[in-house]
Amino acid sequence: MKFWMLLLIPAIAFSIGCGKPIIMGTPIDKAKVEQLVPGTTSEAKVKEIFGQPEKTEMVSGGVTKYTYSYYEEQPRIFRKNVQIKHVLDVYTQKGVVQKYDLKREGVEDK
Repeated sequence: MKFWMLLLIPAIAFSIGCGKPIIMGTPIDKAKVEQLVPGTTSEAKVKEIFGQPEKTEMVSGGVTKYTYSYYEEQPRIFRKNVQIKHVLDVYTQKGVVQKYDLKREGVEDK
């Protein structure tokens, strides 16, 4: 009986710790972000590059803010899970990009 318990406990721990990764959104590629040129790039081009934004909101002064985000969590055994988060905010006014802000958090191999 003890023999089976010694085999069963590590097997359960391994199966729990090696779960599927959680992925939400599409990774935000730096090369695509570099295509954004403030004062030149149109809203239509932003949507062509990144697709429909996760969130659209009006901010002060007639500025529209598009938010794109990506989240990934990779389960690990006996260690903290690896988390990667990207958030891109694109600010446009009168159909043209005024500025953008890319925040990247977490460990990446890419």
